[in-house]
Amino acid sequence: MKDIARSFGALVDERVARDPEAARRLLLSGFRAFSLKQDVLPNRRLPRSRQYLARVLNHTVTDLLSHPEDSALVSLFTPCELLQSLQIRSLCAEFYSAFVCGAHAERAFIAAAQDEGIAQTFCSYHKILLGSIYAGVFKKPGFIVSTSLACDANNLTFRAAADHFGVDRFYIDVPPFGGEESIAYVAGSLRELGHFLEDHSHRKLDIATLAKTVARSGRTLDLMRQSAPLRGVKTLPGDIASQMYEIYFTHVGLGTPEAEKYARLLARDLEKAPGKKGVRILWIHTIPNWQMPVREMFNFSDRASLIWCDMNFDSLVPMDPERPFESMARRLVGNHFNGSGQRRIDACVRMGQVLQADGAVIFCHWGCKQTAGISADMKHQLEESGLPALILNGDGCDEDNASDGQVSTRLNAFIEMLEERKR
Repeated sequence: MKDIARSFGALVDERVARDPEAARRLLLSGFRAFSLKQDVLPNRRLPRSRQYLARVLNHTVTDLLSHPEDSALVSLFTPCELLQSLQIRSLCAEFYSAFVCGAHAERAFIAAAQDEGIAQTFCSYHKILLGSIYAGVFKKPGFIVSTSLACDANNLTFRAAADHFGVDRFYIDVPPFGGEESIAYVAGSLRELGHFLEDHSHRKLDIATLAKTVARSGRTLDLMRQSAPLRGVKTLPGDIASQMYEIYFTHVGLGTPEAEKYARLLARDLEKAPGKKGVRILWIHTIPNWQMPVREMFNFSDRASLIWCDMNFDSLVPMDPERPFESMARRLVGNHFNGSGQRRIDACVRMGQVLQADGAVIFCHWGCKQTAGISADMKHQLEESGLPALILNGDGCDEDNASDGQVSTRLNAFIEMLEERKR
């Protein structure tokens, strides 16, 4: 399967410069084929919740790429309940890049971005998106909505994309400090976003529909929060791709009926799952789900498993459907990626205890200065709390910036140390 994927990626790469439309059609055909495979031959080793997750997400990304002109290009942290309430589809930039990487088709797009002057040290997720745009493979969206969370690359990428396409962009500025004043400020910005979306969709926002959507978000987050202790005492069979897929439902897909259904299925699967076994890891930051040493260590393994990723519990705040704008604002302002790195460290220390983790991996994704900048302090504070931590350098979606040999050696040594510690 790996060789087939690499051959497919090479075919896409070869067409990007010569015939970008052919490259786009080929890439989309590959996504459609994989979506069909998820329908007909799902991975039966996965629990029902994660089979559902893979099926829904693959269809979602494929459908959005088929009709980008009817979609909004959004950043990962954009609260999309407003778009859902107006029946506007949200195409998440980071998930597009993750799917391109999963098809081993990222190299030509990264080269296209760098040819246009994008720095080699820029975040690979954003390089893939910008390279796809500059190469003519990623088609013009209806408009763009993004937030200041959580990095400089995020702010630069969507401005560049809007300028290239000549489309309107709405920017949600999130102050890097908490408090009711900040929440009120962001809630006001979200109200302005509502007017922006009405103008672009030629539809009227129904506040009752928005309240129902925000209520679904609240129920989904409640289920995630309530089932967190179960992750500490149960072992749910799974793969690292599922952890990445889940990020969609805790962010851009939050508020959809599918996200709530997934959270309910997941809670049931956790209740029925066997007790904990092997070494249990809290993963911090994005996951290189394409990388073989990581897959071999954690996919359906009795030796080691990923309990949760901190990108899935970054803002498990209660939501009040009667105050939808303030609720979405509170989720942004209170996000542990917002503001001081200490907020994120504290959240990971607390969750490590809730999850009864044996260790933590702090993944320093190439180009992400925020995580790299706090990694040493985070490791120190995690270990002070009793949770051994490994700082692992790599790339979430560009294999040229990662070493399989180094990752395998360091990850195996860390797991062996944790196994010895447990004994």
